Amino acid sequence: MNTKQFTRFSRHAFVIICLALFSVNSFASDKPLMSEMTGNRTAPPIALPDSNGQPFDMKEYEGKYVLVNFWAHWCGPCVKEFPAMQALYDALNQDGFEIIAIHAGPPQGRVRPFLKKHNITFKTVLDANMSVEGWEVKALPMSYLISSEGKLIYKALGPREWEIDKMRALMSDSGKAS
Repeated sequence: MNTKQFTRFSRHAFVIICLALFSVNSFASDKPLMSEMTGNRTAPPIALPDSNGQPFDMKEYEGKYVLVNFWAHWCGPCVKEFPAMQALYDALNQDGFEIIAIHAGPPQGRVRPFLKKHNITFKTVLDANMSVEGWEVKALPMSYLISSEGKLIYKALGPREWEIDKMRALMSDSGKAS
């Protein structure tokens, strides 16, 4: 095997190994949906304009479980998880569950067309200046689950498949603890 063939083989082997590792990590059903948060921290307030320019205050969702998701239209992993979030919302909304997707940064006229194209019906708000305080957003997407008592109970860094049964279990487990 000459150097050129070895280089080509090495590239192919690297790609195959990366795909295998990604597949195992992405589709592992035993992977937790979210990580439990310690302490008894109240969720910071959110008062921002929604995607239609109307004022929104998180107080509207008091007494409900709320998934808060920080995202941006230019973030590929963020965009990829939106269909699963919509399915989650459709399945659990009647059970006192809401989603607030907070677009981080200027929307550049792309948020509303994106929401319409993907039939997104959960609340999306715009944080053009990234002014929301008190949330530890380390990267996008970043998500938090708020209990019906307004406490931060779970968090997730990175995209998720948002499995309905796993979210139901998180909501059920947190209800037993309170």
